[in-house]
Amino acid sequence: MPSYHLESGADPAREDVVSSGLVAYNDRHSAMLRQRLTPEHRQSTPVESYVLSEAGEVVGGCTGRAVPLWGWLEIDLMWLRDDLRGQGWGARLLADVEAQAAALGCTRAKLSTWEFQARPFYERHGYAVYAEEHNYPPGHTNYLMRKDLKPR
Repeated sequence: MPSYHLESGADPAREDVVSSGLVAYNDRHSAMLRQRLTPEHRQSTPVESYVLSEAGEVVGGCTGRAVPLWGWLEIDLMWLRDDLRGQGWGARLLADVEAQAAALGCTRAKLSTWEFQARPFYERHGYAVYAEEHNYPPGHTNYLMRKDLKPR
């Protein structure tokens, strides 16, 4: 009978073996995962929208990635300078990024936001919480949210 043991510590070569093993396992169980790893589908498409001042200064923005193969928009960043909040700029940024993703074939969007950020804003724009990560980081709650997008 074979004998095994544990070893701790970072090792890029061993990590590559584990990563390759996971990819092979996933390939056997999901054609969609297999297709996502092909060269033509490996890259996601950036979707971005910015609010600029008259001087060209970035005063807000929303960025994400469209993964048309899976039909998902993943929103990464959303920020507006404090003095511009409540004036509709956030709604315009979000709608623009969603429209870009929908034009690429995305039918769903997801994002995360902490309790001190913009959960009510996203809920007003159709996002719903599907999971909560309490004490992540300690003292805070991270909300994972999603929304169905209107097809273009």
